[in-house]
Amino acid sequence: GGATLLAACLEVAAATTAAPILVALDHADDDAAIDLAVERGVDYVMADGSRRAYDGNLAWTRAVAARAHRAGVAVEAELGLLAGEEDGLAVDAKLAKMTDPGVVADFVRDTTVDALAVTVGNVHGAYAVADPDLDWPRLDAIRAAAPPDLPLVLHGVSGLPEAVLHRAIRAGVCKFNVNTEVRAAARRATKAASAADKDVLDVMRDNVDAMARVMQAKIRAFEVA
Repeated sequence: GGATLLAACLEVAAATTAAPILVALDHADDDAAIDLAVERGVDYVMADGSRRAYDGNLAWTRAVAARAHRAGVAVEAELGLLAGEEDGLAVDAKLAKMTDPGVVADFVRDTTVDALAVTVGNVHGAYAVADPDLDWPRLDAIRAAAPPDLPLVLHGVSGLPEAVLHRAIRAGVCKFNVNTEVRAAARRATKAASAADKDVLDVMRDNVDAMARVMQAKIRAFEVA
């Protein structure tokens, strides 16, 4: 982990494909971890101050952005707080907060962030309904309030129908985070390969192939004619 893992990620990203790949530190709320990632050369950090009150989120994110920008590293921030669970951290639905369009312009101006993750009904982990939808008037209001060239970000995309993804793209979302579906595919592949008594290297290959198929499908789903 730590600096060694960051160095490996950067090396793999640079050497294994001609496709443009960014190495990011996601959902980071620890200054030491962020500063280490910036020092080691990640392309951007997701400075997650969403568990702080608005003023605290703004002040902390502004400080992170100032340090990261001096090193040429982009910063994504989050306004609102997603319900659900990711990486062992859970947020109860009653504690979740939707993004307030009324504070978007001031937050972006004062923090100088390069992208903004929003909460408009999206959740980490599995959705509680079979056909989830988003708060489109809220997302449209956020887009109208934000600078026109600011990328909007949706976390918690696993399980959203393609029609919802396409509508989000039309509303100005430029980046989607997919985690739960990828991990679920990996778990299924591991279980099947282990049941077949495959060697550990074959289990690992099946695991990677399963995750890659999910990501290929997602990339195609993000394409809008």
